[in-house]
Amino acid sequence: MIRTTSLCVILSMLVACGGTENKVQEVDTSSSGSITISCDESLKPIIEAEEAVFEQLYPKADLNIVYTSEVDAMKMVLQDSARLAIITRTMTKAEEDELKSQKISRSRSTKIALDAIGFILHPQSKDTLFTVDQIKGILDGSISNWNQVNPKSTSRPIQVVFDSPKSGAIRMLKDSLGISSDLGKNCYALKTNPEVINHVEQNPNSIGIIGVSWISDPDDTLVRYFMKKIKVADIQPKNERVKAITWKPIQGNIHLRQYPFWREVYMVSREARTGLGTGFVAFVSGDQGQRIILKAGLVPTKAPVRTVEIKTE
Repeated sequence: MIRTTSLCVILSMLVACGGTENKVQEVDTSSSGSITISCDESLKPIIEAEEAVFEQLYPKADLNIVYTSEVDAMKMVLQDSARLAIITRTMTKAEEDELKSQKISRSRSTKIALDAIGFILHPQSKDTLFTVDQIKGILDGSISNWNQVNPKSTSRPIQVVFDSPKSGAIRMLKDSLGISSDLGKNCYALKTNPEVINHVEQNPNSIGIIGVSWISDPDDTLVRYFMKKIKVADIQPKNERVKAITWKPIQGNIHLRQYPFWREVYMVSREARTGLGTGFVAFVSGDQGQRIILKAGLVPTKAPVRTVEIKTE
């Protein structure tokens, strides 16, 4: 009786204690609990769609998704302030080593989609075609006026705007185009992709760089609203502006890698067990999550994309 009474007193003291270190922490599962996920802001439309369906299917799951730059998204995972990062690259060797130093041996990257970088223009712009070499010149500053893109254009300065100083899109463009120096003085960072779209609508001399998921789903009301405000540029793979094939950043062209500025999307996990992060990765990379990506106009890694070629005789 004395031992039972003593045990009850001890339990009462533990429950009454206000320190968080004495509270029992609820452990999340693959379909319940609460976690923080960091995500490249250029992927926000597609990840919001995935989150909405996942939380509807699993009402006990709470995904706190922080939309930020690619650099900061990965930093949150390395600092253990996010369980997952959703970015457009795999982990670097230094990042893998950092997680290993934290005794995280199960860190992994799961490819979930193909995305692309789009170049958007003022709705009244007549210069809607660029070669890959011209894009490089515009970014490194060697092309600074519109008449350098098209001799028939007037001498107007080109202004380039993008989402963040730590932008994953800019990192990818610099890598693929071989730009080792800083961007030209004509390039400016804003904060978000919608800010880039709004800026381009209001500034006829500007070119905006955005993630294609912001304009890829024709059934989305926000996408339809944005598409009324801007034009999407065609990209010429070769350094020729006439009598050659051009490509827009649409699903079929991304799937076939014909549009030159396509990129892969990864979910990078530091989760050391089967928790809610693992459950969300499994959902997005599974049949339902891949169908959401397909519906949004991007390219899922597992579900097929049908490309139809129409020939006229």
